[in-house]
Amino acid sequence: MKIKVYFPSNPLLKKYIECIYILTHTAEEEPAKYITFPSIFTIVSSSERSRATTQGNQLLIGQCDDNEVETNLVSDFNKPVYVQYEGKANEITIYFKPLAINAFLEHDLNHYNSSNFSEFSPFEDYRKAMIDILSLQNETEKVEAVENYWLSKLIGFQHNFLETVLSEMMGDENDALTITELCEKNAVSRTTLNKHFIRHICKTPSQFKKILRFRNAVNKYTSNTARNNLTNIAYGVDYFDQSHMIREFKSVTGFSPKVFFEKTTALEKKQIHWLFL
Repeated sequence: MKIKVYFPSNPLLKKYIECIYILTHTAEEEPAKYITFPSIFTIVSSSERSRATTQGNQLLIGQCDDNEVETNLVSDFNKPVYVQYEGKANEITIYFKPLAINAFLEHDLNHYNSSNFSEFSPFEDYRKAMIDILSLQNETEKVEAVENYWLSKLIGFQHNFLETVLSEMMGDENDALTITELCEKNAVSRTTLNKHFIRHICKTPSQFKKILRFRNAVNKYTSNTARNNLTNIAYGVDYFDQSHMIREFKSVTGFSPKVFFEKTTALEKKQIHWLFL
């Protein structure tokens, strides 16, 4: 299996997209197996001539010549997911920043979210466009075509408090506000905040905050020269203490922080952390 990670080149799209990756797997290779972990991003994938099947926390992506394109949305998984690729695979995946995909969609994100791995076809021309893009042989051209397509769908998005709340959540990791404090600061009830998070992000504020802490810890560890000092990492990303960090890591990943960091691999440009099996 080969994975190449790209950052959006269009200045406007940098506001909305964290990264794009292209995944390829040949029919001659052994099945590729890995575990992926919860993310704050909204993930949109398109795969040529494949079929995805799910069972519990397992996702099997197999070659299927009868299905021209498989298009999926991943926005609300909160536990580790076991992924396996069998046969030939040609996939392009976009990581949209939190809330950002709503700027391209006619309906709220939750309208498209029917399961952990929802079939996703938000526009009449979407499947045809993805088939054409996946047929391109040059990876740079694929990424450019994906960017141009999503730019053509940009309609904008404004919300009277969600963008502010997210900005405050994702700001200074050492001075993070509690959910109650965020509600008070923005003059909204917790019920209202929950409702709008689920509508536009497909997670509750508590779920989002828990995954954000985990991802911040991963990023800090990846860039930290004193990697063995997990206590400093814990205090630096809004955990109460190292015990709190261990509990939440086990909840989100199934592993303690020490084991997680020993076993996982940071892919190219360190935007993606998977555990290969």
